[in-house]
Amino acid sequence: MKILNKLLLITTMFIFMIAPTIKAHAVTQEAWSEAVTVYGAALEQNNSLQEKTKSLLNTDDSDKIAYVHANDLTKYLNLQSNDSVLKSSIRIKKLAAGDGLTLNINQSAGKITKITEDTYKNALLTAGVTDAEVTIAAAEDVTGESALAGVYKAFEAQGETINPTQTQAAQNELNSISNINAENAGKNGYSQEQLNKAIAEAKAEIAKQGANLNTTEIKNIVVQKIENNGLTNVINDNQINIIVNFITNAQNSGVFSGENKDKFINSAKDYVNEIKNSDGFKHAADKAKDMGKNIKDSLEKEGVWEKFMNFIQSIIDAIMGLFK
Repeated sequence: MKILNKLLLITTMFIFMIAPTIKAHAVTQEAWSEAVTVYGAALEQNNSLQEKTKSLLNTDDSDKIAYVHANDLTKYLNLQSNDSVLKSSIRIKKLAAGDGLTLNINQSAGKITKITEDTYKNALLTAGVTDAEVTIAAAEDVTGESALAGVYKAFEAQGETINPTQTQAAQNELNSISNINAENAGKNGYSQEQLNKAIAEAKAEIAKQGANLNTTEIKNIVVQKIENNGLTNVINDNQINIIVNFITNAQNSGVFSGENKDKFINSAKDYVNEIKNSDGFKHAADKAKDMGKNIKDSLEKEGVWEKFMNFIQSIIDAIMGLFK
């Protein structure tokens, strides 16, 4: 037992010694050295509007600069538009793997009238953007539907490839959630936070189960997460089918499988924790309790302890190998 305790102590010290090295290596290999600011095409010839938006985004002079045009909306989002109305802009800095996704919508000058922050995050995760700092802003009121195209254009500016199939799946998800939010606005027992949490948990569970599920299996998971988040008898059958449809499309585009799987699950967990800490969700949870419902934490921690112990055991084995 004393030997085990000593080995655990050595292991702990070893972890603390190598952690900074691992982190620095990850930053060098995976993070961007500079941020990218992507303006809507309407700002390309409007210096006054661009300067105002630059201030809203806190753009640095060292940022790479790009513009979102109507053909980018078609390419990434399968949407039709024209350059003159594209005014929402984004600033994005890719971070090291595991740092997570943070998103800020600066509405001090212009309002994003349709798309919520949580809905953007859910869609960004679906598109595979999991480790980044993203700021969205506009100098005038806009619906905000074109902002995702700017995120994808930023990755393109840095020489990284974004899968258009996944981005269109993300846009489909974004539009679908927005419509469901509108249909349930003001309905007793409903909040956007509850829905976004349920959807994120459903996607994480699908990834966890191997991302090769049929429609019935996906629907069962969605229904369970809807129930866990106090939305039974609030979200109707048609809305459930819409959710199942866009999650199935995301699964088929490869969002939850392969090398994306663990990254997606971890990012979804971080995102769910952010929702749970928000004032909107806390209010929704209190409201659900008043209605005799209980919102559950559906992102199970199964396997976390086993993985940790396996990791510890692997290091102990390595240390024992050195002694041998």
